[in-house]
Amino acid sequence: MDLAAGQARDRAEKPSCEGCYFRRNNLCALALEEPCPTFRPDSPLGLVPPRQPALLMRHRPAAQGPEAAAVRI
Repeated sequence: MDLAAGQARDRAEKPSCEGCYFRRNNLCALALEEPCPTFRPDSPLGLVPPRQPALLMRHRPAAQGPEAAAVRI
């Protein structure tokens, strides 16, 4: 990977207020130098919710003793 490609990718990944759904639709009331925590990219699909992390289920170890029987559901 050359340096120019890496720099272009860095610029493409940084969000700006000009690319925000709220700013482009005159819904933003903030005058900040950088995107706020509510930044949502504007897309042809409209307002798209942010991706949520995957929910990973953890297995609990089997409980031991008489008090464990009262806790089981």
